[in-house]
Amino acid sequence: MKKVLALVLAFVLGISVLAACSPKEVSDGGANNPAPAADKFGGTLTIGTYADPDTLNPLTGNDMAGSWILNLIYPTLMELDENGNKVPYIIEEPVISEDGLKVTVTLKDGLKWQDGTPLTSKDIAYTYKTLYDNKLQWQSAVLEGVTWETPDDKTIVFNLSAPFPTFITTIGFWQRIVPEHIWSKVEDVKNFTNDQPVGLGPFKLTEYERGQYYILESVDEWFGSPEGKPYLDKVIFKPYPDVNTMVLALKSGDIDLTAKEVPATAAKELEADANFKVERNMSLGYEHMAINLKDALLSDVNVRKAMAMAVERNKVIDFAFDGDAVAMPGIVSPVYQKFQIGNDLPSNDVEGAKKVLADAGYKDTDGDGVLNAPNGAKLSFTLMFANSVSEHEKVARILVDNMKSIGIEIVPTPMDKAVQSDKLYNTKDWQLTINTWGIIDDVESSMSTLFLSTAGLNWMGWNNKAADDAMLAMQSAISEEDIMKNMDIFQKEIVKEIPDVPMVVKKLSFAYSNKVKGLSIYPSNLKGLVAPQSLGKAYIEK
Repeated sequence: MKKVLALVLAFVLGISVLAACSPKEVSDGGANNPAPAADKFGGTLTIGTYADPDTLNPLTGNDMAGSWILNLIYPTLMELDENGNKVPYIIEEPVISEDGLKVTVTLKDGLKWQDGTPLTSKDIAYTYKTLYDNKLQWQSAVLEGVTWETPDDKTIVFNLSAPFPTFITTIGFWQRIVPEHIWSKVEDVKNFTNDQPVGLGPFKLTEYERGQYYILESVDEWFGSPEGKPYLDKVIFKPYPDVNTMVLALKSGDIDLTAKEVPATAAKELEADANFKVERNMSLGYEHMAINLKDALLSDVNVRKAMAMAVERNKVIDFAFDGDAVAMPGIVSPVYQKFQIGNDLPSNDVEGAKKVLADAGYKDTDGDGVLNAPNGAKLSFTLMFANSVSEHEKVARILVDNMKSIGIEIVPTPMDKAVQSDKLYNTKDWQLTINTWGIIDDVESSMSTLFLSTAGLNWMGWNNKAADDAMLAMQSAISEEDIMKNMDIFQKEIVKEIPDVPMVVKKLSFAYSNKVKGLSIYPSNLKGLVAPQSLGKAYIEK
């Protein structure tokens, strides 16, 4: 299995910044004498989140708030360990043929869905077939050219049309498996609300009210818990309108733990309070401004290039993230050091940006400070962002000033996270958006999930044949030389056309009450402290 970040993270931040304590210190709560097992059972853990899930449907959900809940209910084939390695979750170690065209997966023994029905290879086959046939999620593209068979209830064999070294770590890590005996009876899987989910995780959803709470109760048996079942009786997720309100809820005791990372200033304050603990890791994704290339004005690369040149990343780091971030020089995070090969996006250059626009024929023809295109249209764009993400509101304010300095008007448009997602994935009614890529793993194949012309996450509508060819070649490349050659081509095309403006990689801080023990910290804010492997062994000190 590929190692994702265990070594390279140290390059970016230094070991002392990445973790407030080692995985062992987190997992035993920092206590030298952990409580006896019998004293760990019972109690409710209340977790603060920043939004409602966009859906409880694991075949269509693609937001972070939803993932935190759905990951506790539905399994994936692979999981991320504390060092960032992709490791088996509900399967044994996959077997890959010498030519890379056959991947054999075997389920672990004795696994059952929460209704008692055994998990079989037919559940995996059904999930992937449904995903592919209905073109759900970006993961469906991973299955292009792949067939599979289930020779027995424990085994599924994937046949690939071309080598794809990261096939199983990609689809196996990202796609949740659903039970065939339930979902095969659903007439419209794409719009299925799934109000009473039956999964295979440590917790099952029993009650929820949007905007108020999501109550999950522990199952009687779960293979990932030290004693064979979770210690906690319940886990409750409570959404808050913004991260500052969530932090106040932690301080007042309304919640015990934050799923969403807390600002650097809040983390320092909580660290100084003996009642709380703070754990740190690094984002495996990045903060970015995506550009809708289908917009008439934004389809001009000169406008996009000028906008990229106007961005002040240092100001974004200092003002929006209180210094807890690292600048993105190019389209690949500096976390992945070997892919830093000199293909950087334009750096901050206001005068240079003005010249790019002037040379392309943009002038302020009516004297209002906003440039006009040759056809008279104003360079004025809406910039949408989730109103529950306070850092993105600050980023928007910086971008307003940055773009004003070069004659472009930005209209900040905060909105509910679900509305933002709907505009990106469904209505396509947007111009600019501030978002977070959650985890960019297996970089040589991840780029195609974001930027391939047919990719579901390519909201930008970028279509570049040279880049497409390079991404597909990277995906199937076996040699390091081929990977790097095509990575260079891909990055150069990104720099040339700028469909997306990466800004910063966040340093993440998660806070919790010191009465909570047994937690482990996992890489990225998609996992953090609320991965099933963490909550499946957490307990409340009595």
